[in-house]
This record gives sequence, structure tokens and C-alpha cells, in this order.
Amino acid sequence: MADEFDFSELRNYLEGQIDLGEAELLLDEPWALTRKPSTAAPARPSSAPAAPRPVPPTPTAAPASRPVPRNLPPQFPNSSAPGADSVQAPIPDTTGFAPSLFGAVDTKATAVPATNMPTARAVKRAASAFESTETLDAFYESIKGEALYAKEASLARYAGPEKPKVLFLLPAVKQSEAGSAASPFNTAGSTDAFFGTPVGEMLSRLFASLSINQNDIGITYFFKSTERPLAPLLEAALRKMLTKELGFIQPQIMVTFGQPLFYQVFGKGKNFDELAGTAMDFAGVKSCALVDPYAMVNDKQMKWLTWKVHIPRSGLFTVAAK
Repeated sequence: MADEFDFSELRNYLEGQIDLGEAELLLDEPWALTRKPSTAAPARPSSAPAAPRPVPPTPTAAPASRPVPRNLPPQFPNSSAPGADSVQAPIPDTTGFAPSLFGAVDTKATAVPATNMPTARAVKRAASAFESTETLDAFYESIKGEALYAKEASLARYAGPEKPKVLFLLPAVKQSEAGSAASPFNTAGSTDAFFGTPVGEMLSRLFASLSINQNDIGITYFFKSTERPLAPLLEAALRKMLTKELGFIQPQIMVTFGQPLFYQVFGKGKNFDELAGTAMDFAGVKSCALVDPYAMVNDKQMKWLTWKVHIPRSGLFTVAAK
């Protein structure tokens, strides 16, 4: 530091102060420090312009009150709002979007023009002629005109008493019985021909053991012609016909025979092995399903299963006292 500054002036000043005496001592007179000439090369002057001095911001008036969102809903009671004299009219919503939390409902934007609305299609289902019949004979005459039986020469009608205790519902007429004396085509409301067959005799003895006489049993067929495979749509039409037919016959109990007939009547969603013999309902009629009697007539195991398991499971029959 001694090499950089010259203290000679300070020395002279201090010496001069001492010589003046105590009365004339100047304590607050400044002095100047003079820098010695520097031997280093002088710095090159910068060609860049000097940076402008920052200008302090001009004070402005206090900002106006904070604007409130337009159409503020009532669920924000604590929000600040301007006075009544400074409230501005809400800005109309011209976006056309659906109503939001801060926007009013735009009925013009949400309404669908009537010209763009799809017209309601009225589905009309033509009712079959048999649905409006009032007697059983008229029902059979009516179903002859259905496409299902259009090519059939004749149909198997119900045989048995009025309002039977038990109605046997069989799948269809066996091809071997179509031209025999036992065929339902050759009967006139009597069940004698059917109960004269080996299958009929077996079922007559079976239900006689359940306190049901042969004269209390009626017989009809799901498909009223010779047996053949049926499409699902035909099965639906036959279920509708059976419902109408049961309304005329009015049996107390309906018994179906065979696994295929079980699914045709009660639907594919049920299990025959689990529900065979179980009390069910079809069109308001108590029903149960048993095994195929044409297979049971020569199978002792199926007879045992029917007598020991299926019939007791239903709870619809009582065993006759011996």
C-alpha cells in the first residue's frame, strides 16, 4: 500500500497542524490522497456504450378493485364482489359450450334441433291368429295355417278329460306309431290307444301307484306331428302355442318326458340332470320333467331312478297306500 499512495501531503498537513498549536487545531479538514502514477499499461477504452442507468418506476394510482368472475354462483358467498354502484353487466357467453361452473346454461347451445332428432320407430309385431282363439278346437284349426304346420297332413290333438289332474307332454309322434291304431291321429279325444302301447301301460301303472288313475291323465305333444329336429325359432313358436293350449286344457300338473324336450320347453339355461323331477313352473302350471319313457320301458336302472329319485324330488305326487 505504501508503494501505491503518496502520504507526503498527509505528513505536511499533520506537521502544519502541530505547528499551529492546540488553539488553532483543525480536526475536520479533509485531505486528499493522491495516487502515484502507475507504471502498468493503461487499459484500452471500451468501445461498448455505457449501460443505461435504471429508471425507477413511476408511481401509479392504486389498482382498481379485483374483478369478480362473471355470473358468480351463490355457492361462493365469501368471494369479494364490488359494490352495487360498480357492478358491471356480465359478459355474454358466446362460446356455445355446455354450461360450466361459472357460466349460465345456454339453452340454444344444448338444445338439439327437432329436424335432427331421430324419429321413433314403432315396432309392430303381427299377432298370430291362434292367439285370439277362444276354444280348443278353434286353436287347432288356427295353427294349421301357421308356416310351422303348413306341409303337415294332420295334427295330433289333445286327448283326455277336461282339466286333467296330470297332463303328459310328449316331444312328438313317433314315426313308428304314425300309421298304427295307437297313433293319436286315429283317436277322437280318447287316451285308450296310447295306454294300449307298452310305453302307455308302463306309465299307467307308474302313476296309478301315485294315486292318479288313467282316466285323470291327458296327453298332448309339443310338436304335433312326426318327430324331427327343430330350429330354435320354431321352438319359440311352439312354446307360445303350448302356452295358449294350456290355457284351454287347464291341467293341475304337467309332466314332460325326455332331456331334449326339457330344453325345448324350459330353455337351454337349465340343467336337466340337476332339475329332473324338480317342481317347476311353465305358464302358471306346476311342472316336472322325467326321463324318456321309450328308453325307460326297457331299462330297469332308469325306472329305479324315476321312482326313487325324480318323483320324490318333485313333491307333487303321493304314493298310493297298498
